[in-house]
Amino acid sequence: MGLSIAISGGIVTFTIVYAMMSFPAILDDTTKVSTSSAQMSSTLNSILHTNISVSNLQSIHNSTTIDFSVDNTGNTILWNYNKFDAIVTYQANIGGTPTLTEVLQYANSCAALSSDKWCITSMTNDLEHHGILDPKETLNNEANRQNQTELGGIITVNIGTDNGVLATSSVRIT
Repeated sequence: MGLSIAISGGIVTFTIVYAMMSFPAILDDTTKVSTSSAQMSSTLNSILHTNISVSNLQSIHNSTTIDFSVDNTGNTILWNYNKFDAIVTYQANIGGTPTLTEVLQYANSCAALSSDKWCITSMTNDLEHHGILDPKETLNNEANRQNQTELGGIITVNIGTDNGVLATSSVRIT
């Protein structure tokens, strides 16, 4: 009888020690899930409060330059311009007037802007944080395409923020 009590006491002790050693791992996993959930909630909240629009889109016939503005109409501060997506679709002034699509990369400067690049020429209402697109502020931009545009064709600019909010504008080429 004494041996069975010792064996059962050993099993109970082992089970308690095992449970106590597993508890920190369970807490660690729970903490990771909670942190991930909080980050996801923060990202979704940011997306929910982000809103932009594209305005003042202009493109002149036989030019590779586009001018457009991005208005921050939401409540989120935008500043990570090199992670913005800029896509331009237009009718090119080359044989057969094909419709071309170009993905533009952000350039820090508009001086000698190369093709497939876009830059910020100025900011309107930039009163709070210099160089950061706060709510109710406007980025005035210039973009440079590879090909000249066809008179009467349509040009479309799509802008996506770093958190995935999109805006589009189209205009007929004059």
